[in-house]
Amino acid sequence: MSGFTLGAKAKILNTLFEGKTYYAGLLTAVTMGENGKENATELVSSSYARRAINFGSTTSNETSNLASVKFPEAREDWGRVIGIGIYDSITGGNLINYATFDARDEVIIYALMQYEIAKNFYVIGFRN
Repeated sequence: MSGFTLGAKAKILNTLFEGKTYYAGLLTAVTMGENGKENATELVSSSYARRAINFGSTTSNETSNLASVKFPEAREDWGRVIGIGIYDSITGGNLINYATFDARDEVIIYALMQYEIAKNFYVIGFRN
């Protein structure tokens, strides 16, 4: 069995995330394709847009968002959100990382609601 050292894990995370702006998106589904590739379905609505998210420097095996991330207020029902995706572009682009919620944490967003990712809520890392 092999693995990265803690220092190597921190270096990888800092290289990918420290000082860079990514974009958080709300996901309505995540499925696995035949080749094992993850297929994420992002919420689509006229009042919805991705929001910038930044991650801190780390000396450990994980990093988290530096500040809260507020999505626009929903002007119409957005429906069920099952997770969050991190993209490298404000529109289109590549899905870099994603996290799905436990079923009990899924949320239904109705008109006039505003979803927020709390500071340090979104954690990206390596398993020990």
